[in-house]
Amino acid sequence: MFDRSKGTDFAMQPLGMDDPRRIGDYRLLGVLGAGGMGRVYLGRNAGGRTVAVKVIRPDLVGGNEFRTRFRREVAAARRVGGQFTAPVLDADVDADPPWLATGYVAGFALSEAVERFGTFAEPTLLVLARGLAEALIAVHEAGVVHRDLKPSNVLLAVDGPKVIDFGIARAVEDTALTTTGKVIGSPGFMCPEQVTGEPVGPPGDVFALGGVLAFAAAGHGPFGTGDTMQMLWRIMYEDPRLDAVPDRLRPLVASCLAKEPATRPTPRQLLDELTTLGVPERAGWLPPPVLEEVSVRAVRLLDLDSGPVELGGWSPTAQSSGSGQGFGRPETPAAQWQHPETPAAQWQRMGSSPHRAPVAESPSHQAWQDAASRPGFAPARNAISHQQHTGANSGGARVRRRGPLLAGLLVVCVVVAIGAFVIGTQLRGNSDPGSGGTTTVAGGSTEAGASVSNVPTAFVGVWRGSAADGLVTFDIELTVREGEVGEEVATSANTGKVSRQRCGRIERLTAATDSQLTFVARLSADSPNDCADDGSTSTVRLQSDGSLSYSTPGVFGGTIAGTLHKG
Repeated sequence: MFDRSKGTDFAMQPLGMDDPRRIGDYRLLGVLGAGGMGRVYLGRNAGGRTVAVKVIRPDLVGGNEFRTRFRREVAAARRVGGQFTAPVLDADVDADPPWLATGYVAGFALSEAVERFGTFAEPTLLVLARGLAEALIAVHEAGVVHRDLKPSNVLLAVDGPKVIDFGIARAVEDTALTTTGKVIGSPGFMCPEQVTGEPVGPPGDVFALGGVLAFAAAGHGPFGTGDTMQMLWRIMYEDPRLDAVPDRLRPLVASCLAKEPATRPTPRQLLDELTTLGVPERAGWLPPPVLEEVSVRAVRLLDLDSGPVELGGWSPTAQSSGSGQGFGRPETPAAQWQHPETPAAQWQRMGSSPHRAPVAESPSHQAWQDAASRPGFAPARNAISHQQHTGANSGGARVRRRGPLLAGLLVVCVVVAIGAFVIGTQLRGNSDPGSGGTTTVAGGSTEAGASVSNVPTAFVGVWRGSAADGLVTFDIELTVREGEVGEEVATSANTGKVSRQRCGRIERLTAATDSQLTFVARLSADSPNDCADDGSTSTVRLQSDGSLSYSTPGVFGGTIAGTLHKG
């Protein structure tokens, strides 16, 4: 596990006094990040689509030569499609400074995921490798070379990895060489030809892909860590350090990192080679802690007001480079940008943000590795597209303003539901142990009858069945014995249909009638660390055919409901 003090873990920042409130057709909602190329904002158009608006630093623009290159690169980037890239949707190369808008991915940068939770196991690496190979196929077929593929330019989303920031690195790098004497790039992931100043083509992106996979497996790039000169020397003259890469993947990663461009495989060849290693099953490509973070960010995007998030002044925590969809703060004020005529609204510190949201303490590194050993997920071509992510606050008084965004909200909700499906187990218990009264069960809402103090005989025994919350399906086993209200009278287990992860529970009886029992759970000692059933309520109701209807709070506020049979 890395030292988090060296990371780029920060929430979306409010708009500062020098930030615009609108760029093109996009109202800006906040600052997503900062880096060497410029600054990136979260924006939303009148139709409700959420985008990342990336603004090039004014000092990198130079003269007309930059705009000519940038126009060419953006035009090519807009031709890039595919499931594993964030699309370039809009741009204004003649603006001062130039900007472009890409589809916003409610995801989690690979760099941040590894820093916070640790390295990936082989099943997740296989899915990551396939997604990156397919992304490069799409990029290269459009005539684009990424030139800056690195962990912070790979976002982890529910439906697979997404490559961002293609189509701008070349124009910015060429200008940096002629105007500032600097090279824009990440030394740990640069290819040898980039170091020597030779032309960089598609093989350079393959080299970077190998570096990204090595990072995901080891927690550092293929040439370790060090200052810039050390890293450049190692890239040119040393073999990559691949001991942490799983045995089956090591030859493939090593071939990507070949010193000579001509000896590296093409992305298509990589995909073919990965197929020989086995196509990962659709069964949870992201480790549970990462999926939970991704899902939380998608949900919190719904809580974001359609107006800008504002507070005067700049927060230094947003000045980190290379994080997620972030660039960097312009060193000179953007005087020509449109500023509001009225004071900025107060920043709503709700503890939520769509891009850098704080989360509860994560499960252990080992728990992630164990969970990640389950089969990976190869996203289907018809999976929910990242291009559709959008959202708005659904809170009461604001509903009247959300009409245009409802379609986008549904898309985000579906993506979150898929995330829950991928894990196949509850991410967080959110029930109130003391709740009573009307209880929702598989057959609808029913009123509890007269209370009793003991478990009725009809409930005693072993019950089995399945229950579902939308796409999330579980095998349920419930064993009830005789006892009184207030005692632990039952044990249960929820096992994900897909992941086969089993969360064991010990059930305390909190209420009983002749036809209904209500329990509050505590996790059994043998349950995995990422089970979150402590305090969850469940209700069983006796049906006329002798079965039990079962319900318990589901993922993100839903209800897991089904039918259990004795024996």
